[in-house]
Amino acid sequence: MIILGCITKYKPIDIQPYVESIEDSGYQGRKVMMVYDVPNDTIDYLKAKGWDLYGGKLNQHIILQRFIDCYKLLETMKGEIVIWTDVKDVIFQKDPSTWIEKNKKKPIMSFSECITFKDDEWAVTNAGTSFPMEWEWLQNKTSYCAGTIVADSEYLKDLFIDIYRWSLTTSNQEQLSDQAAYNVLINLSQFKDIVQKVEQEEGFVTQLGTVWVKKDHFGDKLLEPTPNLEIDGKLTNQRGESFVIVHQYDRDPKLKEQILEKYT
Repeated sequence: MIILGCITKYKPIDIQPYVESIEDSGYQGRKVMMVYDVPNDTIDYLKAKGWDLYGGKLNQHIILQRFIDCYKLLETMKGEIVIWTDVKDVIFQKDPSTWIEKNKKKPIMSFSECITFKDDEWAVTNAGTSFPMEWEWLQNKTSYCAGTIVADSEYLKDLFIDIYRWSLTTSNQEQLSDQAAYNVLINLSQFKDIVQKVEQEEGFVTQLGTVWVKKDHFGDKLLEPTPNLEIDGKLTNQRGESFVIVHQYDRDPKLKEQILEKYT
């Protein structure tokens, strides 16, 4: 199993919660980071923590560049299960390997943001203007996060090159459309039968941008409950199970402060 991330310009303190929480989780698999223009102390820090580093050159926005570079990198990871995540706003509360080995049933696992596209103003603008033809049906689908994906390496590789190409051909060149492209793709016939759509309450990841930060804004439009914050600082589902991954914690200043205090 491989954890795969991508960063640019980050200092060690920017990625400490991510790196240290993986250490604390007991995860024993390989850890790989694609890096662009990062300081030497970040490289030294990651190497000291056992990360394999691959350098990239930014020829376009990192959001797009990472997909084509990781596509090439994934060619060297045949036969592996890859855990793809954002870095700066992610922590691990448990070893991801245990949950994945128990629950993975299809080649690609997508994780819910607990909101329907048409009910999220940002998604209406981003996806609706990027892919107006697909929006006719996409607006009624649940949004899944492109920043947390688990997949067999061969399938993730092909998904990434498709996200990259779709993002380049968006009808709106003024905004990044990787999230919209990802959601269009996983609902197309060639992908949908190999994608396992995972709800928040199954316990792998909570996407706090919707269910926590905007819980009052979205109200009853949310498709799943707001997580619980326990005394020990862990975020749990309604069964009291700690989520494996907490994503977008930095959008809540108080929660971010607690997590930074714990890991830095």
